[in-house]
Amino acid sequence: MSGETEKKYGGTCIDCKCQLELFEVDFEKGKRIMHCKSCNLYHFYKKDFFGNWKLKKAGRVSDFWKKSK
Repeated sequence: MSGETEKKYGGTCIDCKCQLELFEVDFEKGKRIMHCKSCNLYHFYKKDFFGNWKLKKAGRVSDFWKKSK
């Protein structure tokens, strides 16, 4: 218990191949958002019919704001 434990979840960044950090999980909707600290890319996952996590889209937050306007 001496120190912080680093949480690792399955997944690597599609851009820089670094380990992803969990940002948000919604078990009711079956969605999760993972964040890459090195390239600041967000990865959006959704559970499929069999219960596996599938990548739906990836991008930076500023990219999503530009598309919505």
